[in-house]
Amino acid sequence: MNLYGSRHVFRALAWGMVAMGILMGAIFPVAAWQLGVAADLALSPTFVGTTLAAGLIVGGLNFALASRIVRPRLRRLSGRMRKVRSAMEQATYTGDWSECDPAVCRLEEQAEDELGDVANSYNALLQALHSAHRVEERIQTFNNTLSSQLDLGDLSDQALTLLIEHAEADGGAIILEKQGEWTLPAAKGLIDPEAILKSPALQAAHQRASLRRFELPGEVKVDAVLSHFTPSDVLLMPITHHGLLLGWVVLAAAQTFGERTLRLLPLMIQGLGLALNNALLHDDLQRVAALDPLTGLYNRRFGMKRLDEELARIQRSQSPLSLIIVDLDHFKRLNDTYGHLAGDKVLIRGASVIRDMLRKGDVVMRYGGEEFIAILPGSDIGDGREVAERIRFAIGQSSVDVAGHTLKVTASLGVACSSPDRLLSAEDLIRLADARLYASKAGGRDRVVAEGAGEAIAG
Repeated sequence: MNLYGSRHVFRALAWGMVAMGILMGAIFPVAAWQLGVAADLALSPTFVGTTLAAGLIVGGLNFALASRIVRPRLRRLSGRMRKVRSAMEQATYTGDWSECDPAVCRLEEQAEDELGDVANSYNALLQALHSAHRVEERIQTFNNTLSSQLDLGDLSDQALTLLIEHAEADGGAIILEKQGEWTLPAAKGLIDPEAILKSPALQAAHQRASLRRFELPGEVKVDAVLSHFTPSDVLLMPITHHGLLLGWVVLAAAQTFGERTLRLLPLMIQGLGLALNNALLHDDLQRVAALDPLTGLYNRRFGMKRLDEELARIQRSQSPLSLIIVDLDHFKRLNDTYGHLAGDKVLIRGASVIRDMLRKGDVVMRYGGEEFIAILPGSDIGDGREVAERIRFAIGQSSVDVAGHTLKVTASLGVACSSPDRLLSAEDLIRLADARLYASKAGGRDRVVAEGAGEAIAG
């Protein structure tokens, strides 16, 4: 029998100990005779039988003792392993991993020998399985959270918050490329994060999309609770989707990022790349759906939505809002005389002039046909009249060349205002501005009317 290769360890141990006891029982009479015991006694059948029986008993007792000490511990270990296996099988389908927690299934073993090593190895394996599940759970939660977002700003802000939390960072930013320019849709805990866009480290990183550490520009510090400080460790991680570089994640911390964090973050950012790609596509579709295809201005549907949003905002802030309706004079006659191509060019030129006369926060839409609406948050009726006059003058000075003809047009404009002491709905505001537009046309065109006409409408 091959005791070392036996598949039944305790059976082999029992045979080995019994055989050892019998061997010692057989050797003992001979040894006693060699040591001076009389041969007729030492080699007598009775003495030999007694020593063999004693050896057999000692072997059996040794096996019983070893079995009593070792077997319960091994059974406890195997029982815990079976429990963990069963819990993992259940958790795979139920999602409840509480029974697999190391605090529940940990094996307490005081032995400092091989049994202790086995128990420690079991506990280490259990902890590794738990950590692996926690990593998987974090990544799944992160991906599920992001997959529910399509708004680019909300997605970036939420993703950055989760990345800072999981990395235990003190601040960070997300940098994205949109229409050939680098933008900063989300930043947290950083002072002057815009400076990162000019950082030589970021410029150099475009050549090779890989995780790297770098120094932030001097003006970029972390805004801590009690003080501002320069972080000791800064990570720059690429956001890619199918090999295409979408942007970067910047994370800054006072302490050095651990090895586990460096291994976890790239897995999380893989999901971020997919979510951001979907959000960018959605953003592009939203932008295209919101624009008038001819002029590139907001279309009427989206422009009216923006008007409602701005009216709600100025009502909260107790500030005024002016609205200007612009109508190109004699446009139908121009269209009939020179054709639709000429009319389109005049519309495009008029839209460009209006857009150039407005501030960055103002909104302009094509309201329909040759009419445009400009929305000026924070502007009173005087500001609206002044902007309208600039638009009227700029349109009158512009021209369009069509088939050897230089076409010049003028515009009539009506201005209305919603203020804290006279709040108007979107419909009333447009109705008032429209009444003043018609007063402008009735007065000879190429002029601005900002008061008087239509007061009863908005009363």
